[in-house]
Amino acid sequence: MLRLLIGLLLMSFISLQSASWQEPLRVSIEFVDLPKKIIRFPAHDLQVGEFGFVVTKLSDYEIVNSEVVIIAVENGVATAKFRAFESMKQIHLPTPRMVAKKGDLVYFRQFNNQAFLIAPNDELYEQIRATNTDINFISSDLLVTFLNGFDPKIANLRKACNVYSVGVIYIVTTNTLNILSCESFEILEKRELDTSGVTKTSTPFFSRVEGIDAGTLGKLFSGSQSKNYFAYYDALVKKEKRKEVRIEKKEVRIDAREIKREIKQEAIKEPKKANQGTENAPTLEEKNYQKAERKLDSKEERRYLRDERKKAKATKKAMKLEEREKEHDERDERETEGRRKALEMDKGNEKVNAKENEQEIKQEAIKEPDNGNNATQQGEKQNAPKENNASKEEKKP
Repeated sequence: MLRLLIGLLLMSFISLQSASWQEPLRVSIEFVDLPKKIIRFPAHDLQVGEFGFVVTKLSDYEIVNSEVVIIAVENGVATAKFRAFESMKQIHLPTPRMVAKKGDLVYFRQFNNQAFLIAPNDELYEQIRATNTDINFISSDLLVTFLNGFDPKIANLRKACNVYSVGVIYIVTTNTLNILSCESFEILEKRELDTSGVTKTSTPFFSRVEGIDAGTLGKLFSGSQSKNYFAYYDALVKKEKRKEVRIEKKEVRIDAREIKREIKQEAIKEPKKANQGTENAPTLEEKNYQKAERKLDSKEERRYLRDERKKAKATKKAMKLEEREKEHDERDERETEGRRKALEMDKGNEKVNAKENEQEIKQEAIKEPDNGNNATQQGEKQNAPKENNASKEEKKP
């Protein structure tokens, strides 16, 4: 119990003394090398491995155009590498085409007040939470559910940080509490932590979620290496430490090349001033910047022309469709008008035929009485000779 209290007091003192990386910071870019994608700005209390994003202010709004990771800090100047902003990548939204430029603002530590905590058991988990009250620890249940039974890998931890807007990860290793940046996964701070009393560990780390199984195939690929808690996380952090050393060595070489390049630029600049008598001649950096800008402008122009051609094709296609629809409508109207006229003609013919039928019926009706009278007259004429013959026969003796 006494050892636990001493550990709590020690960690409380350390957390109060080393909380500078938790405070949000905003700096202005003073130098940009577009071909190498390097920017420089005042270092303040920034450290190698810290992550930030570049914001460009437009007329009435601001836009995030790049994300940066500090790769070197020397003589109060921080050097950072920038790349396209992909932390909140969304395929259904337009992608900004802007790049970092001098005068843009770089925001750091915006999410460093939220963290994931990877600990071997509940005792250390609660101990660290209790001694870091200024940090909002996201429940480890969410992280273990996100991993879905697989071992924690750097790529998966980065994805989880982006999903839950987390800036740092606390990882307990052998006698050490490591605080790492989520995006760069560089170690921001190390604190001493007694882990000798840990006899039982959770897999892949402490959480209240149980029963998550990646399945036979998942276990085959993940390997379940995190069952050996301290061996797994010691190796994970050491791997990142080796990476940090490689980056520092690389940056020393980069700085040496930059110094040589600046010396050459100064040597080129001095003869120009002597010969031309002007101080407004563009430097090599400015030329590189202008060249990169022209390259971007040409790309934008080609993209604009391509979009215009697509728009013209789409407009032409739409006009053709409209003309076809208009022709179809006119043809339908003509056919409808023809059918209407045909129906009217049929109705007129029916009326004429009805009148003719009525006239024929009337004529037939007139003809029938005339035929009756004619038949009577003919009968009388035929009977008259018969009567005459009969009278003649009667007169004979």
